[in-house]
Amino acid sequence: MTNLIPLPFLATLALAYSAWVALSLAMDRHYADIHGRGAEPDALLRKRGRWLGTLALTAAFAVCVRESGWGIGPVTWLGAMTAAALLLVLQLCYAPRSVLRTGKLAVWLAGLLTLAALVA
Repeated sequence: MTNLIPLPFLATLALAYSAWVALSLAMDRHYADIHGRGAEPDALLRKRGRWLGTLALTAAFAVCVRESGWGIGPVTWLGAMTAAALLLVLQLCYAPRSVLRTGKLAVWLAGLLTLAALVA
């Protein structure tokens, strides 16, 4: 049986989604949407969110290039980033308080899928 969605693409999608969640939690507006009006992230949370988001996007890029090569890997990475960003934007619009739960789940899923993609 063939794979409908390749494992590395799922890992990239989970990494990109968790990266966008981390980056959005480092922003005042999205942090207030999730935690209530007037709430702002502290300086350490901002810095940590920016670093983790950048690291996750870099890891997603590495997974795409490893799987598809330099010819199509960056294109796959951009597509996964776009899909993950669209999912997060819709979630921030309609269910902002659920972002923390799905973000935590995406981090664990991204770790497991990335390990599985590297082993396979």
